[in-house]
Amino acid sequence: MVSGGDQDDDGRVLSPDELDIEEQDEVAAIGEDRYVIGPDGPPEAPEEGAADGDAGSGGGGDANQEPEQESASPQESAEPAAPPEPQVTGRDVKEWLSEELESHDSDYAYHIAAKYGDDISHQQLATDDVGAAFDGLLVWYARQLAGSTSIDRALGILLGESSVQVKYPTKRLIAYLEANDLGPDDSIRELVETVDDQDGMEFPR
Repeated sequence: MVSGGDQDDDGRVLSPDELDIEEQDEVAAIGEDRYVIGPDGPPEAPEEGAADGDAGSGGGGDANQEPEQESASPQESAEPAAPPEPQVTGRDVKEWLSEELESHDSDYAYHIAAKYGDDISHQQLATDDVGAAFDGLLVWYARQLAGSTSIDRALGILLGESSVQVKYPTKRLIAYLEANDLGPDDSIRELVETVDDQDGMEFPR
C-alpha cells in the first residue's frame, strides 16, 4: 500500500481509485478521517461509539483511561449554614433587669444607664437605706456632669437651676446659724456676708 505520495516505486502515476485508502482491504473506517489498518488483512472494526483507541492494535478505547469521578452534589459539598444570631429586644432587657433586681435582698436597688454626650455610663446600687440610695443616685449623676467642679457645688447648681423647688426643714437653717456663730442679734447682712465668704450655704448634717 502507498500512504505518502502520488507515485509508486516504479515512478508510475497512481489513479484516484488507488489513492482512496478506504478501498484497501486492510483498512477499516471508524469515523471521519479515522481508520484502523490491519497488518495481516482486514482489521477487526471497533464497536460503534467506542472512545479513541490505539489505531495500530485495533482496540476500541484506552484501557488505561480512568472513569470520570462523580462530582459531589451541592448538598454534600456545601458547608452547614451558621445559625442566626439571637435578637435581643428592649423587652428582653427589661425582663433581665427585673430578674436581676429581684435577686437582691435589699429594700432599695436600681440599675441605671445614662448617656452624656458621646459617653455611656452605668450605675447599680442595692441598699436597705433609702437615704443612701438617694445620695448614691444624686452623686453619680452629678459626677457625670461636674467636670472640674466639686460634686457638692454641681448638685447645688443643678438644684438651683431645676424647676423643682426644694424646701429645707427649719432645723437645718438653725444648725447652719449655730455652726457660724450667728444668732438673733445678728443682721441679715451678716448672714449674707457669711454665706458669701463660704461661697455658698452648706447645711451641716
